[in-house]
Amino acid sequence: MNNIRCHAFAQFLCLASVSSDLQDNDLALYAEYLENMHADMQTRFSDLLVMVIPTWVSIPFKVNVADIDISLQKPLIELQSDEIMHAKFKDGKYNVWKITDVATKYPLLWDKAQLYIIAFPTSYLVELGFSRVSQVLSKVCNRLDIVKRGDLRLSLTSMKPDIKKLTEQHQPKGSH
Repeated sequence: MNNIRCHAFAQFLCLASVSSDLQDNDLALYAEYLENMHADMQTRFSDLLVMVIPTWVSIPFKVNVADIDISLQKPLIELQSDEIMHAKFKDGKYNVWKITDVATKYPLLWDKAQLYIIAFPTSYLVELGFSRVSQVLSKVCNRLDIVKRGDLRLSLTSMKPDIKKLTEQHQPKGSH
């Protein structure tokens, strides 16, 4: 905010391109907007800002088992001994909690870890949702072509509808 007031636009390239047209009162307005947005974010996400994520959730293969709750020690030792999980996590391509086997193999760890993981939906999914909503609401989709536009819920999931099964289960209503 102070950078904007001082005409330092390194973080705001769009403002830098029109800096000659900006007045001090415009910059004060932008800075006030950013301050309000910052305060709003602090309020909305205050619970996340103070959240302390246990080390075993973020780096389960490197944490010292003796440092965690005794009820979680045995399943964590089993997880750390699982060579397949360890190899996937070492790659850097996988987050161990995203692997579907974890919930079934280590239910106690999963129950505790998911409380922390659910708090952080991926930015990819959020961006996908915004992108899809803007697509649905765009002029291109306002042609009432519902078949091509699709359903927002279906476009945000990896599940594919089984149309054949749905049509087989459909029972036509008899005449009255």
